[in-house]
Amino acid sequence: MLAACRAMRAWATAHPAEFGWIFASPIVPPDRRPDSARHQAALRFERVLLDLTVELWRTRPFPVPDPAGLPASLREQLEAYSAAVGGRLPPEAAHVFLSCWIRLYGLLCMEVLHQLDFAYTDMEPVFEGCLRDLAAALGIDDV
Repeated sequence: MLAACRAMRAWATAHPAEFGWIFASPIVPPDRRPDSARHQAALRFERVLLDLTVELWRTRPFPVPDPAGLPASLREQLEAYSAAVGGRLPPEAAHVFLSCWIRLYGLLCMEVLHQLDFAYTDMEPVFEGCLRDLAAALGIDDV
């Protein structure tokens, strides 16, 4: 999992134009079509991390929030996402996966778009700190 996150960062920083096309541009029609090249490229990235998270969930289930503590609207959305990925993750585990993806994706966007240059000249320690947080959320000890 962590190696895949590091590989994604290496690719994103080496290919900022491609990263921007897939992840850092507004999605407008026709890119919203499921058969568009852009949509398919984004799904391939999601699938890599989703597959790794599903495998982790199957072999070493990680802590998940109590569904009763989640707002009803969020529970409904998580149930829909869980169904959309074939029930491979229960809604609560999907919430952990999506929370991790949001952190990873957000940090990568900030780095690739140079939004943190005002504060950091070296993003690697920031990224590694994020990975430690994600590993803790996923119950991974071997960072």
